[in-house]
Amino acid sequence: MRPLCFVLGAPRSGTTLLRVMMAGHPQLFSPPEMVIAPFTTMADRKRVLGERWWEKGGLRRAIVEFEHCDPEQAKAIEATLDDKTVPEVYDWLRERIGDKILVDKCPHLSAEPAALERLARWYPDARWVWIVRHPGSVVRSIQNMPMAEVLLRGYAGDPRDIWATCNKNIKRFFETLPAERKALVKYEDIVTDAAKQALTPVCEALGVPWDDALLTPYEGDRMREGPPGARAVGDPNLAGRGKIQPELATKWLEGFDPSSVGPDTHALARELGYDLGRIAPPPITRTSASITDLLDTVQRLERSIDVPSDVDAVEGRRFLMRQLAHSLDLFVENGDPDVPLLRHAEGPTRKQFADNPDTDYWRAPIGFQADSGRVYRVWGRVPAGTTYTGILLYRRGGQIGNRLRDVEYVRPDGTFDVSIAVNQPATTGTWLRADGDETAVMVRQYFSDRATEAPIEVHVELVGGPRAKVLDPEAITKGVERARRNLEATFERTLQTWKMASVGALNRCLPIGGEQLFPTPDNSYLACWWRIGPDQLLRVRGKLPKARYVSFCLYDLWMQSLDYERSQVALNQRTIVAPDGSYELVVGHRSNGATNWLDTGGRQSGYLLIRSLLPEGDVPTPTVDVLYEREFTPT
Repeated sequence: MRPLCFVLGAPRSGTTLLRVMMAGHPQLFSPPEMVIAPFTTMADRKRVLGERWWEKGGLRRAIVEFEHCDPEQAKAIEATLDDKTVPEVYDWLRERIGDKILVDKCPHLSAEPAALERLARWYPDARWVWIVRHPGSVVRSIQNMPMAEVLLRGYAGDPRDIWATCNKNIKRFFETLPAERKALVKYEDIVTDAAKQALTPVCEALGVPWDDALLTPYEGDRMREGPPGARAVGDPNLAGRGKIQPELATKWLEGFDPSSVGPDTHALARELGYDLGRIAPPPITRTSASITDLLDTVQRLERSIDVPSDVDAVEGRRFLMRQLAHSLDLFVENGDPDVPLLRHAEGPTRKQFADNPDTDYWRAPIGFQADSGRVYRVWGRVPAGTTYTGILLYRRGGQIGNRLRDVEYVRPDGTFDVSIAVNQPATTGTWLRADGDETAVMVRQYFSDRATEAPIEVHVELVGGPRAKVLDPEAITKGVERARRNLEATFERTLQTWKMASVGALNRCLPIGGEQLFPTPDNSYLACWWRIGPDQLLRVRGKLPKARYVSFCLYDLWMQSLDYERSQVALNQRTIVAPDGSYELVVGHRSNGATNWLDTGGRQSGYLLIRSLLPEGDVPTPTVDVLYEREFTPT
């Protein structure tokens, strides 16, 4: 009988393609993986493959081929081999195929050094073909292989170690073989124009002449597939390709990080002609670096919290975590201007820059880049009786852009349709002109009474834009970096504002520019940094301005509204008592009998912010006094 030939290689190295190429040679019989070589008896094989049932089909497919029978008949024939040894089965197979050389490709052997040595003892005249592939391609292919942890059980625990472990075993074994009985093939060569040059040594080692059929693996059946019950074992993608694809020589290198594999892999790769040092890190490594930078920034900011009050120090940690979540949502989860979504920018657990409990803030990313022809559409309906709505554009750096208030875009029936564009589009809705460097659109709704006023309906789209996009590591990296910068800027700006306000506006109300608060531009703002003792209160007296909406709200050092879901920390023109337009407001730990009381929750300092929306004329500045509770008499 002619000698056996074993094809070795790490999983995902191209053993299936090489097997199919060899199957075209008229002097070779090269079936799918029969999974015989790792065992000594067929009884052992039957026991193991009872659990790995998907590997049963190769031997059966070979029997179908040379017996010209159906899978059920092949199954019956296979059962007659159950009591035989593996050498007896190899002899039986070689008898059945006649003058052809039996080629048994078995990547399992790469993880079974003892089986390799046993086969070499059994068949001292055997021929051996070793196929190697770039470690990056193998690692990435395994990482993207469905059910790899099951299908490749027994090779190595970590996919990044499989290439080195398997090829090290084969290399050590190959060093014991005579040169004339072995051949080394590179996968990258057999899928390119170098295929004939690469496969010629294989023919020489097997003692067969060259045949051009080796170069056309998709001509003829070649046992690439099989009927149910005799499915080919190997690369499931091979049958569907239809032709050799040269791009597979490097395709799987996309996303491979050479630093993800150990020094043993680098050293063996160099021996086999693969220089991992020449591979640029993939984009995902920059994503990892950006995440590291973000977490380092979080730790640095946390260490920088140095404020007088313990409660504010604790609140600062919560503020930092809230801003981290907010920044990631803003720039990673919802930061793509090609697929904008309106999301609530503020709420009971997401607060910054003096949020208003009476306001819904809807934000979506937009961007024109160099495309001045882009059009964003914002549309919806404003229920009757709504206190206020407005649409505002934010430009690069947080600058306020152009805007519309409700009377400028809401139709008599409550519907609205606004186009945001650099140039006026041919639409029937309202045009909100953009300057081209916008980064976001904000839609605000003010409530005087959430119990009786319904929320608006609002939607956004990029006209003609995609509905979804494939996740891109470059986009994630950019988003994480923007989130980091936003977190850093928000945190540091908030602290700086407190340092100025706690001195300049201590227990007095001062007008402040709206640009300090990412404002509603139609508002006028008065701010006070109040500080009182445990038995003191802050009395605020003034006159309500004529305005569409007026509110008084308490904030902590971090410019977060206090817990308005559980305490009275805000009043507006509907809830504050001011019979003749004049009011007296108490900021205190207890109401002390005051009609208008804002609950400090035991805090001894914080902000009081007074908003006046679309005021008529100047907003009166109230007087502020710090009193002991025993000195206060309600009016």
